[in-house]
Amino acid sequence: MEKDLFLPIKEYFEAQGYVCDGEVKEIDLYMEKDGEGAAVELKQDIDFRAVQQAALRQKLTDTVYIGTFMPRDMRSHAYKDKLYLLKRLGIGLIAVSEKTGEVTVLNEPVVAELSAYQRRSKKKARQLKKEFHRRKVKNNIGGVHGTKLVTGYREDALLVLDALAELGGEGAPKNVAEICGIKKSRDILYANYYGWFESVQRGVYRVTQGGYDALEEFEETVYLLKRGTGRQS
Repeated sequence: MEKDLFLPIKEYFEAQGYVCDGEVKEIDLYMEKDGEGAAVELKQDIDFRAVQQAALRQKLTDTVYIGTFMPRDMRSHAYKDKLYLLKRLGIGLIAVSEKTGEVTVLNEPVVAELSAYQRRSKKKARQLKKEFHRRKVKNNIGGVHGTKLVTGYREDALLVLDALAELGGEGAPKNVAEICGIKKSRDILYANYYGWFESVQRGVYRVTQGGYDALEEFEETVYLLKRGTGRQS
């Protein structure tokens, strides 16, 4: 219950010299010290509603915390994403142990500059741009789940697959590369990431049934890819 959070957090801040009270103009816990006010929104979970209410409290006082029970998923990506959002908004996070009642400040209510996170994510930003520019056919539909994305690698693999099919369904990487223009054709055939190829003998590959199925499934994409490379009008 949210009310079980109130006393431990109130006592924590009182020990630091704050004067505290509950339900002040709909704020779960409001406190002041040396004329500076602070608010705590008590929530069992850190969800959108909790973040929204805390952000709205920032209209009234600069210092705002979300008070909750100690998260059990602190190593998870979901928790780290929530913590990132709180840092960017300058919302503090204070947690109470359900076992001991110990109070821990997990995040101070200070706005974290975006540039600091961007510096840490330079590699991912480069990968984002690289993947976008690598894709020749940009016809994925956003907001859908459980569908096969046509990534830059899948595009290359489809061109290799189509070229091998043009060779009668069997051939050498060199001949495949000459048809499709993919320099890493040999690597794609060898890796066989999608199960579209099989090795017949050293240096010779064959299209599997899964490969022929893929040519049907991605027929439109293959058409657009070949048209883009000038192999098909």
